Amino acid sequence: MAPEQMRALKRWMIGGLLAAVAVTFSPTFVYLARPLALASPLTQADAIVILGGGVEKDGRPTRSTLERTLYGVALYRQRLAPTIILSTGLAKHFNEARLMSEIARTEGVPEQALILEEDSRNTHENLEYVQRILQAHRWDAAIVVSSPYHMRRVALVSKKCCSGMTLLYAPANPDALYQYRDILHRLRQARAVYREYLGLGWYWIRGYL
Repeated sequence: MAPEQMRALKRWMIGGLLAAVAVTFSPTFVYLARPLALASPLTQADAIVILGGGVEKDGRPTRSTLERTLYGVALYRQRLAPTIILSTGLAKHFNEARLMSEIARTEGVPEQALILEEDSRNTHENLEYVQRILQAHRWDAAIVVSSPYHMRRVALVSKKCCSGMTLLYAPANPDALYQYRDILHRLRQARAVYREYLGLGWYWIRGYL
């Protein structure tokens, strides 16, 4: 790459970074985040599907994983479904599905009410493998729990790979997507939102949407 092109690329990168920072700490951020959030009126279903949100290197669940699991358990306690499916194949440091299962059992969910889907590596595989579980049990309705910023991609993927199923979308702690608590909290929000838009673009390129 020629020196002039390198300088132009650096200017674009710096300009893009400054623009992202400006948006992150302005009221515009809410409007950027809002299209990602999606929620359905909840009714009785055959199962509650909780999508994993990661595990820390020390074995603790990430904030997303904990929020999703606890919210899914809360829906189970409301008797919206008799079964919980924990979907994630993340096992680089610790098995995330089993960690989520431990959290659910600690919260009082009996082991026989839990199904672990431990093979998926991304959102597309989450929904593809969960569909197989639902079909194997002849179930056709499920409540899907994930983080609010993740819900739009979940819904778009499910339209393509889960046709014939009735999926209801239940974001965990949706207000946290818009609240401003402090700088670090907003930076975590921005990281999740910008990464999700990149994920949507990548899924569109791959033909998953």
